[in-house]
Amino acid sequence: MSGFDDLTIADLSKADLKTIQRLEKKLVPNIRLVAVENKGVLYVLETKMGPNLWERVDTVYSEIKGIKAYYTNLEVAKEAKGWIKGFLINNNLSPKPQKRPIRIRRMVDTES
Repeated sequence: MSGFDDLTIADLSKADLKTIQRLEKKLVPNIRLVAVENKGVLYVLETKMGPNLWERVDTVYSEIKGIKAYYTNLEVAKEAKGWIKGFLINNNLSPKPQKRPIRIRRMVDTES
């Protein structure tokens, strides 16, 4: 589960692909760059791990099947947040995942 199910892969030219490949060579071997189409606004669900430390819910609660972190619609993100909070209270997983604060952060593309 990547959390990117509602994103569309960008249609890139050969020159753009070569640029991405050059950038990837500068990174460690297990890192890959992904290009997605511009949506303007994305909403990400994040879990508080410590003071000023937030991580995506799909990485923190990886044991929850079908969990996503990115949404293009605020209302859907709010519903997902409520579902996750309810699941954390009423689940039968062993060991029970620790319930932590969850926020919805608006990510804005400044170019759109």
